[in-house]
Amino acid sequence: MELLQCHLKCLSRDLLTDIMVRLDGSTLASAACTCSDLQGIAREQSLWKQLCHSTWPSTALKEAQHLISSSAIDGFDRFYADSYPLILHDKVAKNIPAQTHISPSNFASFVDVYYSDQCILSRVLDGIPSSGDFCEGDETSDLMRWLLNCPFKLVLLDVGHDEGTGDGNELHRANNQYGYHRILAPPFMSFVQTDHCKELREGLRLSWVLLDKMRGRAVNLSSWKPLLVKKIWATDGDYEIHFGCIVPVEESVLPHKLAKCLILARCNLAENGHLGWKEISMHFEDTRGAYVCGNKSLTIMNQALYCLRSNSRLIVEKGYQQFEELKQEMIRKKKLKETIADWLCLSFEVAIFITFGYYILPI
Repeated sequence: MELLQCHLKCLSRDLLTDIMVRLDGSTLASAACTCSDLQGIAREQSLWKQLCHSTWPSTALKEAQHLISSSAIDGFDRFYADSYPLILHDKVAKNIPAQTHISPSNFASFVDVYYSDQCILSRVLDGIPSSGDFCEGDETSDLMRWLLNCPFKLVLLDVGHDEGTGDGNELHRANNQYGYHRILAPPFMSFVQTDHCKELREGLRLSWVLLDKMRGRAVNLSSWKPLLVKKIWATDGDYEIHFGCIVPVEESVLPHKLAKCLILARCNLAENGHLGWKEISMHFEDTRGAYVCGNKSLTIMNQALYCLRSNSRLIVEKGYQQFEELKQEMIRKKKLKETIADWLCLSFEVAIFITFGYYILPI
């Protein structure tokens, strides 16, 4: 029996393009390796542009189009290849270009939030808003010193504060140019239940893509899936959701060569069953759980751009668990040292008291 064969050359280029536009990024890249005909189609930027827009709707926003087109990144295929896989936590990046000064204006953030595969929030943040008042290279100004030495926190959305306010730990705040209000997801909850942590853990997805406009590199700092979901009963039932990754860094940056990028989302359940967002922010922590300062945070973001990547979400979760175990071990050792020091001080004081009583006080 004669075998039926389908020759790609028998199909029109438009038909092949219409087929390949329905593929995901990994399948599209694999198809490009099969033959020269598919490779030519798979390299078309229009396919990758549409794929980026469907994966990260924030890239389709008007301000995002300008940022990507004016950056040094080599097309949407490079943007997808950099942003889709997640950071490996156990291997420090090598051959990182030496950079004496890292400007906050070099970075742009593309943030997208999904619930049940439906995009409910897309935002673009160009640079670090509160750093726009100082000139590049001016490291002597008071604002620059404050920016580099204070704890770093990049706030994309904060409904609980008015524009221009902040606390000691909040270094950066996004400009309120979009008229931020509570952003509602489609109704999905009922008030019959009191705890919706499981629903949020299964339904929510978040992506935070960091783009270096000058060097043309991008990286996804998020874990896509929540790493932790907990209900804060003290704040009228707000939910605190953690995303992020573990970034391997050089020992000169942090002693244990690991930094946790924590993307914090805070929301609550509105009366109509909608999910209302109160805060979305990003910062870095060391193994003690302390916020990293602005200068080191910029260095960590720069090194994250060159980290090795993986498509496995389980590896990211494993790295997060190992980091938390290391942090708990350090906390345990610190408490042990403090306990030993307290007992030594107490023993010394008791010994002095007994000696004083024996030799000085009359019998």
